[in-house]
Amino acid sequence: MAKYSLIVVGSGTAGIIAATLAKYIYKLDLEVILISDSKTPSIGVGESLTPVFTRYLDFVGISKEELIQNANCTIKLGLKFKNWKNDGKHYYHGFDSKALIRDPSVMGSHSFNLAATYDIIHNQYELDRMYDPYFYENCVLPNMNVGMTNFYSLHIDATLFSKYVENKFKKDLTIIDDFVQDVIVDEKTNTIKELVLKKKGKIKADFYIDASGFAAVLMSKLKNKWVDKTDWLPLNRFIPNPVPTKHAKLPNYTTSEATDDGWILQVPLQNRWGSGYLYSSEFTTDEQAFKKFNIWSKTNYNSKVKSDKVLKFESGYWQDGWVGNCLSVGLSHGFAEPLEATNIHQVVDQLLKFFFTFNFQILNYDVNNYNSFLRKYMENIFLYLRYCYCTDRTDSKFWKYMTNNVPDVVKDLDEKSKNFVFNYIDLPTEYVFSYHNFTAVAYGLGKYENSKQKMYDVMVTKNQLKAAKDYSDKTNDLKTAYKSLKLYDHKQYIDHVVTYGFGPT
Repeated sequence: MAKYSLIVVGSGTAGIIAATLAKYIYKLDLEVILISDSKTPSIGVGESLTPVFTRYLDFVGISKEELIQNANCTIKLGLKFKNWKNDGKHYYHGFDSKALIRDPSVMGSHSFNLAATYDIIHNQYELDRMYDPYFYENCVLPNMNVGMTNFYSLHIDATLFSKYVENKFKKDLTIIDDFVQDVIVDEKTNTIKELVLKKKGKIKADFYIDASGFAAVLMSKLKNKWVDKTDWLPLNRFIPNPVPTKHAKLPNYTTSEATDDGWILQVPLQNRWGSGYLYSSEFTTDEQAFKKFNIWSKTNYNSKVKSDKVLKFESGYWQDGWVGNCLSVGLSHGFAEPLEATNIHQVVDQLLKFFFTFNFQILNYDVNNYNSFLRKYMENIFLYLRYCYCTDRTDSKFWKYMTNNVPDVVKDLDEKSKNFVFNYIDLPTEYVFSYHNFTAVAYGLGKYENSKQKMYDVMVTKNQLKAAKDYSDKTNDLKTAYKSLKLYDHKQYIDHVVTYGFGPT
């Protein structure tokens, strides 16, 4: 048969991931055309990622060392929530460890839940991850040569990443420097007939991927329904402000610092902080946000806010991510604010689900199955992110809204968290966030303080106390053994890779 053709619109992070992953999975059977508009400015703040991103790197054959050398990357072990209870305190949400969570022979879901409950009851719960606070507070990395327990991600300069990967794979892709001026749609079939580019004119393919960002250049032209989640997550403004710096100590985590209007993002890249102020125009003005961000920046960075940009977005998603011969990915499909770095995680998961389903035919079963999964996937993200705001704060208009307008399903979840630790039945693992993620947030927000005796009594009644202690001991032994391996100072590790192309041994 003739070679199947795919057009990817957008060459940002989502677009370049889509194009290269498609080319890797389908190899010679697919011509991939990337519409890349070189004149479209990038935000360039810094992208905080999750471990799913390393799956993409493994698929296409890019090493983390390459990106450290070419995309200003640093290592990320998790997220620091700062001041979310308006008390100046913080907690960490680290990435899980394969040895503790993903390998049932070491620590299955049920046993993990028992161990977490036991540790919370006995006031010895640090984190539900291998990376306890020691790693974050000392800015050290685990032994990167121990693959079984190594679970990490990256902070990247998104602009440098896209340019590097596009250049690396340019021989495998057909790259057109142009932008879409019009989309010709077949109204009867709700499919794309062809695109009209400004310089090249008409162009068509068998299938299209919309990675055009918030503009949703392709998907917005098709019949679809937008699922508005702004009542759940009302943040809709972002002031980006990259701050050049020389790190004395290089954090191995992203920081989300709560303010009275929303929160401030801090992503540590090699030569700068990728910072930004997130807020809702419903509760403050752009002028007020700039003023508050400027005070914060001078206090923390000894630097004024130099950006004059205000980026607008909406929380929500398209009901169908796959419509006819078009797939939307990343920001063009939906957005749930950057807390917990779900955007690129979503891109990789969406694409893998699609590519391993799609065999050059558009079958109703595949389309419906994909869209059904994706809706549940997106709702899981919104459920988790909204739960992060269950702080009981009422010190500002924004926090009063978040406390007094909790969706029923989140309210029920919060009620459970004040009585028992979440388990794998409550929140299964097939989506982005599962029971152990919610447990970390519940613990960080102090949900279990008044329920320890109740949890203890239930554990005694169900004759689980001894098993729980055994699992707790096993978990803590694994953590102790892990920390006994050689650890690396994060900055020294990054400097070594930049200089030599590989990490210290």
